[in-house]
Amino acid sequence: MTSSESASSWPAGPTAPVTDGSLIDRALRWNELFGTWPEEVRAQLAAQARLRRYGRRTQVLAHDRQARELLCVVSGCLEVGCVDAEGRKFVYGLMRPGHIAPLVRLLEEAPLPYDYHAHEDSVILHLACEAVLEVLDSQPQLWREVARLALQRQRFSLACLHERVLGGIPQRLVVTLLRLAALYGNSEPEGLALRVRLSQHDLAAILGVSRQTINREMGELIAQGVLEATYNRIVIKDLERLQAMARALSTPVA
Repeated sequence: MTSSESASSWPAGPTAPVTDGSLIDRALRWNELFGTWPEEVRAQLAAQARLRRYGRRTQVLAHDRQARELLCVVSGCLEVGCVDAEGRKFVYGLMRPGHIAPLVRLLEEAPLPYDYHAHEDSVILHLACEAVLEVLDSQPQLWREVARLALQRQRFSLACLHERVLGGIPQRLVVTLLRLAALYGNSEPEGLALRVRLSQHDLAAILGVSRQTINREMGELIAQGVLEATYNRIVIKDLERLQAMARALSTPVA
């Protein structure tokens, strides 16, 4: 999120008052795109927004994969990914409360073939692209914020491409863990715990490698005392050492 409010202060997915108009207002106010927009504009969008509640692993936009809608994460975690022709899963990213996707659906071209799933129990705010474009047409200066966010996403995509093409698996895993720590890290007595459930299968899908490869690389970090990992739970026990590994491996983190 772009605000100082932590993700943990948002209503939890299973108990969120999804029919409460104040939650829609809050979701827009703390959103990375709409947070800086004028209040009257957010009120216009709020009148057309829909809140939906999804259980863990439920597909979002299952009714129409190409629906021209923007998805704002209110609580939980949204997984963006796809499955290739051979049935292998690839996860492009995990989006926390305050994040929005997919900006490219503001374009008139056919949407890219990504799927969206609730990685955790989640509440998602749906906004029709037509409603957002109507606002942008009436107040063109707001395109500046869309462009800013789109360029940030492009930078992230290029960094991921660089790592995938030029970086080895150990480097990519270290960088990925640091990114996840920045998004979901929660200080606990034993270290920095990730507030999102991640299995070895999830990490394998994020990195585009086999689960066996992730198991081996994670085992190395665990043996060195850098990580502690149990089923769906990862704790970074030595963040400074993990950061030093990233610097030594010369892989961009951001």
